[in-house]
Amino acid sequence: VVPTWHILLISMSFIHPKNVRTEQQAEVMAEIAKAKVCPFCAENLSDYHKKPIHEEGKYWILTENQWPYEGAKIHLFAIAKKHIDSIKDLESDASAELFDLFKRGAERFGIKGGTVAMRFSPTTQYASSVKHLHAHFIEPDVENPAHQGIKFPVSKSTTTPQTES
Repeated sequence: VVPTWHILLISMSFIHPKNVRTEQQAEVMAEIAKAKVCPFCAENLSDYHKKPIHEEGKYWILTENQWPYEGAKIHLFAIAKKHIDSIKDLESDASAELFDLFKRGAERFGIKGGTVAMRFSPTTQYASSVKHLHAHFIEPDVENPAHQGIKFPVSKSTTTPQTES
């Protein structure tokens, strides 16, 4: 049986249910599906995103990921202020602003090292849960002896796994 929230989410062009990582995230996505809005657009962001906004530029909003990846010490999140879903639609000046925001975020949070990754285009193929240009800035918790690394998917499998008989 497919849950009702799953059916609702499939019908939305800017959210993708199969890419959520937590039950709480799925519940929020169900609310978004009912509202039929983009959760990352400025007029909707505060309704669904409960982390503080650390900085706002002309092109980007810098915040924390509401559902950080397991193993992250710090997980900053930059959301394009304009609703675009492809890196090809990004204005040239927006790239410089993004890295300036991440640089200031690294200074503010004392980030020593990590990864920057951007999500764009089809959510069904590229592992994003929201079809609105956004970027992740993740510092793994490498000082934690139990740290197992961070699994950050960049695509979804295009084949069906074989089951053992």
